[in-house]
Amino acid sequence: DLPTSTNGVNYRLFVRAPLREPADGESATSIYLLDAIANFAPAASMSFNYEHFNYMPASYFIGIGYQNEANGHALEENRTRDYTPSRFEPADGSHFLSGNPASYKGSGGAEVFLDVVEKQIIPFIQSRFAVDKTDRVLVGSSIGGLLATHALLKRPGLFNRYVIISPSIWWDDWYKPRSERNIMLTAAETAKTVYPQETRAYFVVGDSEERFGLVTDLYVLVNTLRKSQNEQLKVHLDVLPNELHEGMFPTGFMRGILAIYAQEPARDR
Repeated sequence: DLPTSTNGVNYRLFVRAPLREPADGESATSIYLLDAIANFAPAASMSFNYEHFNYMPASYFIGIGYQNEANGHALEENRTRDYTPSRFEPADGSHFLSGNPASYKGSGGAEVFLDVVEKQIIPFIQSRFAVDKTDRVLVGSSIGGLLATHALLKRPGLFNRYVIISPSIWWDDWYKPRSERNIMLTAAETAKTVYPQETRAYFVVGDSEERFGLVTDLYVLVNTLRKSQNEQLKVHLDVLPNELHEGMFPTGFMRGILAIYAQEPARDR
């Protein structure tokens, strides 16, 4: 448990140490997972053989969670506050989020949350564990993928590898043209961003998620990122057949880990 952070939130970190000693010349990497209650244990377990047989580095897994979820039940208001880059409230009862206030009240805290990650959580981990300070992974799914996408665009150098699974980049602007959505505006504003080192971003989505327009959203976003022609940013998109939003994390995470640590950046499939 961390002391109360600068945004007034009490965070709880879940840490799993590497399963093997780093090889000669290798340092243990750190893999930060959002939605810790849902994703930390499965990710650390599923990747056992990848780590054991050197498909990925020796790795610390760090789940970023919350002390007020000690009973094991995730609170949606935590995700809404920390993972959304913009404030939003439905104009009337016709909006699809209007019946679930926890999905929008207190929204817009992504930048403050990333300050906590950068200035408190990462230094806390680095001061206690022998992690490589130049190699960090951020894993986010659904609205956590929205936060990870925002971090990729706005915080160059904070992480150098991203696994972004079915990101809810439509969260507050479903009815707007794609060019007017928050993430697309941010992508345009940051088109000239200079990344301090090679940064790999693996995006993955299920083809059944086009019912949300998410497949098209990601094609548009990824093409926009590629047009920035930043040689240090390597972006990959996978569209997986017969996958629903609700079941994307296991396959998306496993494919993503292989992609971000491949000797050559993966090509789109």
